[in-house]
Amino acid sequence: MKGEIMELIRSKAGVHIYRCLHNGIPAILKRFDNESDKREILNYRILAEHKIPTIKTFELNESSLIMEDITASKDWRLGTEEDLSDTTVAKSLARWYFTFHENGAAVPELDSLYFEFDSLTEDNFKLLMQKFPQAEELFQFLLSRCGRLRELIYTPSFTLTYNDFFWTNLVVRKDKKAALMFDYNLLGKGYRISDFRNVCWSMADDAKKAFEDEYNRLYFERHGCTRVEAEALEGRIDDVAGALFALFVAFVERDKVPGWAKEQKAAAIDGSLLDKARLLLS
Repeated sequence: MKGEIMELIRSKAGVHIYRCLHNGIPAILKRFDNESDKREILNYRILAEHKIPTIKTFELNESSLIMEDITASKDWRLGTEEDLSDTTVAKSLARWYFTFHENGAAVPELDSLYFEFDSLTEDNFKLLMQKFPQAEELFQFLLSRCGRLRELIYTPSFTLTYNDFFWTNLVVRKDKKAALMFDYNLLGKGYRISDFRNVCWSMADDAKKAFEDEYNRLYFERHGCTRVEAEALEGRIDDVAGALFALFVAFVERDKVPGWAKEQKAAAIDGSLLDKARLLLS
């Protein structure tokens, strides 16, 4: 696989991104050195096979892919921070997420895909206790209830989840009639409510409401019922497991606590996360 007139845009942690021409068409080439990053190639194939809209891809092979260069598109543009306050964009994005979740539930490879909560193990709780001793009581409790936590985590039904929402990963049609996410390295399986949390955390209140209302309208139209009960179960689990995953990323995978994990760190220190964990697991 190769493009024409290669121009390196970014090279970081084994992922190399080039701007190029592919058969005369402006394109982006992404090359992966690490096996763990190559899952993005499989993810593009999965999305295409299950009719989930993505950026147009021209070639996929074992270690790289070539996709459309959105900056040269007549119809699409890259997302902006202002899109997080735009109710029209929010509704369009809700339609993409609805298709993503609905079609994603039928993916045969679902069980083998990346799952954030796989990191919530006894060994990792012990590691967290060493790196974050201010929350030792929380991790001691989790070690005593780890089996119950794992059982609950696998109780709701799974679907594809995006897991990495931010406006820099957003693509919007110039008429705002459609929107979608790209950059699928962290795509995997999980709960719909986890994606809602990630999307709505970033959005302004009006956009958040527009996103939720449109998604719920589409769900009721398709299924003739709401997700109230399913969301209640997913939400109770995600409220604890999502916070624990944020702590794992902050203290184990990174050298410093990212801004989006500071709330979870505070909840672990002041005991409120422990209270939620006791309520969930007792």
